[in-house]
This record gives sequence, C-alpha cells and structure tokens, in this order.
Amino acid sequence: MGDRNAALPVPAGRPSKLTPELVEAAKQHAADGLPVGMIASLLGVHRATCSTWIKKADEEEEGSLHHQFREAIFFADAEYCRNLLTGIKKQADGGNPWAATWLLTHHPRLRDHFSDAAADRRVERKTIATVMDALASAGLTPDDERRVLLQIQARGLGTPPTDEGEG
Repeated sequence: MGDRNAALPVPAGRPSKLTPELVEAAKQHAADGLPVGMIASLLGVHRATCSTWIKKADEEEEGSLHHQFREAIFFADAEYCRNLLTGIKKQADGGNPWAATWLLTHHPRLRDHFSDAAADRRVERKTIATVMDALASAGLTPDDERRVLLQIQARGLGTPPTDEGEG
C-alpha cells in the first residue's frame, strides 16, 4: 500500500527567514542610509539572500513579503537620498558650496550620480553609442567595422586611462 501523505505538497528546502519584523528592520536600516550588504549583516542573513528576496518580488504578486521587503528598502533609500540632497541644498544656500560639492562627489550614495567620474562615464557611453550608430549607417563590411573598432580601441576610447607608456 502506498504512502497516504505522498499526494500532499512538500515545501522544497527550509522555510524563509523573511518575516514582517525583518521587513520593518530593513526599512529602518535603509532609512538610516545603510547599503544592502550592511542591512543583510544586521538582519543576520547573507547579502545574496537579500538580493534573492528582492529578485523574488518580481515573481510574486504585490503585497507579498518579498515585495514588501523590496519596497521597504527602495523607498527608504530614496527618502534617505532625498534628505541628503535637501541637506546639501541647505549647505549650498547657506554659503558653503564646498561642503555641498564634496558631499555630492564623495558620498557613497551620491557619487555615482554626481561625480566627475560619473559624468565622464556618461559622456563615454554617449560617444560610444554615437560611434556605433555611425558604423551601422556607414555600410562597412564586418572586416572594415572590426578594423575601425580596433583603431578606436587603440586610441583609448572605451578603456580606462593608464599611466603606462606615458612620459
């Protein structure tokens, strides 16, 4: 005779550690400006676990625990950045533009958006897109396209600058 429980669904793996209390704790940590890696440590889980929870939100319906977790972190982080920018504006309006500039270009949450390096990356991406559009419309053969791209690469576009060979 077969096992009478064989037809019952069996959950795969162990139960998730994600609870409404962890969602609230994550929200508080994100509101304090902590990155996801530190939030994970404070929650007692691995950073990859938090990333998995955030990714699972796309697969589940709105209101699920994973969805609440992602929204809590993202909205609290956005509010933190908004508060930072408000403080920076006050610094600049208060006659201290150097403090505002330093915060915009050095603060870990803002530097990827406002630093010179971020501006350089945006210009480089735009330049590369322009070159690729020009190549596509030029009607070159694949071999000619490859030669042009190799010449561009040899001139340093699309590669980080180095000090080697200069001087």
